[in-house]
Amino acid sequence: MAKEEKRKPFGMAHVLYTLLIISVALPLLYPVGLPIGISSTTKDVYNYIENTLPAGSAVLVDLYYEMAARAELEPQAAAVVKHLFEKNCKLVFVSTVTYGPIVFELLKSTASDVFAGKEYGRDYVFLGYVAGNEPAVRSLAESIRGTVAADNYGNSITDYNKLPMMRNIDKAEDFKLVFIVSSGTDTFGWYVRQWYTAHNIPLLFGALSVIGPSIKPYVDAKQAIGMLTGQRSAAEYEVLVGRKGLGLAAMDAQSFAHALILIFIIIGNVVFFATRAKPKPKEVGKK
Repeated sequence: MAKEEKRKPFGMAHVLYTLLIISVALPLLYPVGLPIGISSTTKDVYNYIENTLPAGSAVLVDLYYEMAARAELEPQAAAVVKHLFEKNCKLVFVSTVTYGPIVFELLKSTASDVFAGKEYGRDYVFLGYVAGNEPAVRSLAESIRGTVAADNYGNSITDYNKLPMMRNIDKAEDFKLVFIVSSGTDTFGWYVRQWYTAHNIPLLFGALSVIGPSIKPYVDAKQAIGMLTGQRSAAEYEVLVGRKGLGLAAMDAQSFAHALILIFIIIGNVVFFATRAKPKPKEVGKK
């Protein structure tokens, strides 16, 4: 029985894979912030918040996404929330999906710099998970106090000693903007019908890249002030607000990985053509 040929412990393929892993991991851990172009869509959103939204406005933020969508949506949420806090806006967080409480705590954990210096109850409140889908969205527009008895941590919505910002916030007309961060398409329709159409409250969308085309008609019809889609939009917004977050880190990792692959393609082609150019050795014994 022929002996099995021993495999090389570490070949060129292993070198390539190792370098590829390093080129992806390092930018994720230590974002470089490579220059990227800012799309007009992202710039429109930034300009609205910066120039049109009154400072100190009440803003509703619905976090409607699951763990699998965090990579695309959480960087968007963090960047926009940072901008809103810089405008001294009062943020009422809510989630109409069961993952909401987990998603909110993860957002606060990974974007601790965004929430630093902000006081719970005075600058922001988290209502927790509100069941009921579109009827729940309609009920929140009519009256938060009539929909939610206590926040996610058990504080009464009418306990203004613990939640002073809720004293003057109850219905849709008390808000100047709704920011919906969602991995599904239905959620956007709920707010278009129950907040924009019924109460004329401006909406801002944060969505996955794949569902961007599905919700763009709302923006085109001026039923929303704009939308952010995927990690690219998150990275662009991070540039605008001056925060190197997961969006820019993902773009850096992608750029480094593409550059490494391109370098190896060039090296491979140089070696290939150099090898072909060598003259073949003459066979011994043949005239």
